[in-house]
Amino acid sequence: MSGKRQNFLLEKTIDIFRGVRPGKVLDIGCGDGDYSRRLKDMGFDIIAGDMDEKRFRYHGEIPFKYCDITKSLPFPDNYFDHVLLMEVVEHLRNPYTVLAELARIIKPRGFLVLSTPNILSLKSRFRYLFEGSYDYFREPPLDQVKNSREVIFNLHLVPYRYHELEYLLNESRLRVEGVYTSQYEGYGFCFLLPLIYLQSWQKERRAKKKHSIDYKRINTIVLSRQLLFGRHMIIKAEKQ
Repeated sequence: MSGKRQNFLLEKTIDIFRGVRPGKVLDIGCGDGDYSRRLKDMGFDIIAGDMDEKRFRYHGEIPFKYCDITKSLPFPDNYFDHVLLMEVVEHLRNPYTVLAELARIIKPRGFLVLSTPNILSLKSRFRYLFEGSYDYFREPPLDQVKNSREVIFNLHLVPYRYHELEYLLNESRLRVEGVYTSQYEGYGFCFLLPLIYLQSWQKERRAKKKHSIDYKRINTIVLSRQLLFGRHMIIKAEKQ
């Protein structure tokens, strides 16, 4: 039996694609290419895109395209059925531009699947209470960029809540269709739940009295098991 650790994020991503009619998929920010390989094995027509061609492990098996995600992508409008953007958005300096460009190359009714560290989990919230930083965002970027063991493209710059990602996607005509996670953890922090539920209920009540927005919709999402206990936040968004 191999000693390689199971990649829960990869396995959940594959689950999302099960039952989806095979089509053309761009795996942008593909890294070593394991996601591309699994989707190819499922019958999808894959193009892997990244700036680091040396890291990609499947040359000769899967087409690789040099892509700088911060710039215009070398594909025509409505070219891909689906796009994969795994653990990339938190590194971006220009997320509006990137998501709009990805929406451009996705066919209508096609979808984008993206993931990012889930800072809304109880485990991450508890860390923020004491450290002022979330899980996966503990190092100051200005100091980390000077770390000789770090690669500048790996810097975690922006910790996203669901709220901001939903808005960014909507601005690019990508409507959220599902929220998932890679694996569940942090059940030892359940003692926080009564306070969180109470605060959410009070917020909904205050907003109703002030004739403000209805917080029930967003609370239903952020108080879901996926976001309270999930390690990663995975969003599937369909192009309108």
